[in-house]
This record gives sequence, structure tokens and C-alpha cells, in this order.
Amino acid sequence: MVLVKEFRIPMPFSVEEYRRATLYCQGKNLLSDAAVASGTEIIEIDQVKHADLGSCQFVKRRYTLDESFPSFMRAVIPSGTTLEEFHNNSFPVSSSILKLPSFQRFLLRIDTVLLDDCGTTSNAFNLAANVLSKRQVQTIDITKASKQAAAREHLHGLDSLPANWQKTEKKMMCVYKLVTVEFEYWGLKSAVESYMQSCEEATSIIHNQRVFCWRNQWLDYFFCDGENYSKAG
Repeated sequence: MVLVKEFRIPMPFSVEEYRRATLYCQGKNLLSDAAVASGTEIIEIDQVKHADLGSCQFVKRRYTLDESFPSFMRAVIPSGTTLEEFHNNSFPVSSSILKLPSFQRFLLRIDTVLLDDCGTTSNAFNLAANVLSKRQVQTIDITKASKQAAAREHLHGLDSLPANWQKTEKKMMCVYKLVTVEFEYWGLKSAVESYMQSCEEATSIIHNQRVFCWRNQWLDYFFCDGENYSKAG
């Protein structure tokens, strides 16, 4: 059975503010030495017409898998293998499909939608009943999740939000992220699918913690400059 999980990440911003923040954070990460060292390569950027999303920005990236992957994955996916990402963004909706060219029965799909609510939309992706029946839902509080990772990244200010911040903040929006993983190889299916889900959860947490902790850097940032900053990578 394909593993389907929906993450809901409430944030104390408007959807428009979150767009600016994401552009800023992505640009900052792309220009960092860490992005180069991680083996990330942008292959193509273009404006396209997507069958479901309409007019959108298309980005193709290539990642080189390294020794940081767990041993059970390196047993079948050797270090140096490339992972290809096909990303379509039509704000406030986006979709990414990641494939391993050498493993035809591997698929990681990440669908994202941003809504002006606090994670209360029950079916943000309009999923069919058979998918809803196997979907797992997890709501993430950025002030409580993975504090060790935030400390390693020197992210400060998460404790400035009160315990009941999701009820008291004047502006609220939510990142809905639907992650679908399929790895149809006997003996490793469950372990690989669970690992990929945990990786996407960790990535989502640290990205949104950055969005909040770097807010003073991007709140006064002009939107057009944010776009240019992102493309500079």
C-alpha cells in the first residue's frame, strides 16, 4: 500500500507574507555553501502550462545521494546515485515529483497548498474517498517540533510565541503538505517509505522554523526583490 501522509503547519502570517518569506529563504539557502556541498544542481527553469495547475513556474533539479543516507538504503541505492525533482509552482499551490532514474518503481510526490486558516480544512487537496481512507494527518507546531535542529541552525525566537499562539495571533495561515511515497521493492518497501516521509517532515519543520526566525530579514523585503533573490541561485 502506498504511504500517504498530510502535514499541516500553522504559521502566524498571511499567505502573501508567507510567499515572500519562502522566496527569501529559498534564495538564501541556494546561495549558501551548504547547497553547493549537498550536490544540488538546477537543470532547468521555465514558465509552462500545467494540466492541473495552469500557468506555473517549472524547475528541474538534480540531487546526488551521499553517505548521509541510512545503510539499508545505500544497500540498494549506492552513493552517487542521482535523484531528479520536477517542481511546478502556481502560487498558492505547488507540486513536486521526485524520481530515481535507476529505480523505476520509486516515486515521491509532494503537493502543497497554502490556505488562510489554522489547519481546519478537512480535505484541502480534494482527495477521493479511497485516498482519504488511508491518509494520515499530522499537525506540526513549529515552536515544539525538533528544537535540537533549530538549535543547530542557530534559529532563535521560537519561544517568543505564547503556548496558545495559534488561538491568539491575529494573522494565521496553514501550509498543507501531502506526501505520497511509493517504493515497490520487496523487503525494503516499508522502511524506505517511512524514511522518506520522515525526511520530508524534518525538511518542512526546519524550513518553517527558518521562515519564522528570519522574519525580521524578510518582512520589509520588497516582493520583486525576493523573486530576483530566489532566481539568483
